[in-house]
Amino acid sequence: MATVTLILLYVATGLLALLLAPLYVANQLTLFENPENPANILYLMFSIIAVFIIVLIIVRLRLETLFKGLFYFSAITVLTITISIILPDSLLWLTVSLLASVSIIIILNKFYKWYIADAVGVFLSASIAAWFGASLSPSVLTILLLVMAVYDYFAVKTGGMISLAEKTLRMNLPTMVMSPVKEVPRDFKSREGERRGAFLGLGDLAFPNMLTVSTFLETGSPVAAIMVLSSSVAGLIIVLHAVRRFKQPQPGLPYIGLGAVLGWIITKTLV
Repeated sequence: MATVTLILLYVATGLLALLLAPLYVANQLTLFENPENPANILYLMFSIIAVFIIVLIIVRLRLETLFKGLFYFSAITVLTITISIILPDSLLWLTVSLLASVSIIIILNKFYKWYIADAVGVFLSASIAAWFGASLSPSVLTILLLVMAVYDYFAVKTGGMISLAEKTLRMNLPTMVMSPVKEVPRDFKSREGERRGAFLGLGDLAFPNMLTVSTFLETGSPVAAIMVLSSSVAGLIIVLHAVRRFKQPQPGLPYIGLGAVLGWIITKTLV
């Protein structure tokens, strides 16, 4: 049941990203002037690695307040932008968007529950997937996913990503979606205080669905987008099976991201 929940959350992220992406395009909120420029990958990879290193340093220095502040600031920014493009365009509604975003984070911080974290995580991931998917071409995103698959593999295997994930969970930050196993009570903790269940990082939700969004915007075909989404879901099922079999965390993007890339290749052949 826990793995089925993660699959449903992943699909919900992809479908929501497809709904949000045209709004980003209509409001001209793309990140790069030339979506086809391969140099965008270098900029993104440098940014991702730099942020990862900075976050690790902050966490290891036990500057939890600083880390939480940076995370909440980033989350509020993304939420505000996304909510503002859904609402009418005016200063009043921009203010409403900001207040709604702050309220969401306050509720999550004060009344943390795994299902609230999942809802926020899906919305954040879908927003990021829509934003970057509308800013980069499928060919550029394909290269990015291949590079990120290698990065994710070594980040998990060296233990850096796992250590970071455990620390963010202890801080009750929505850095991943989760589903508890049946015997764990609603507070999602065992008697030893450790959380038990199935977990999936927000990056595993966002990065493959960037390609889903970009494929849809380039082709205008919902069928092509669903093909990419379905292929990434197949990769997700494989990685969840690997986690259950080997009883230890597995890198998600080598499976999910490559599944999305395979789906895109199929669409290029058929569409």
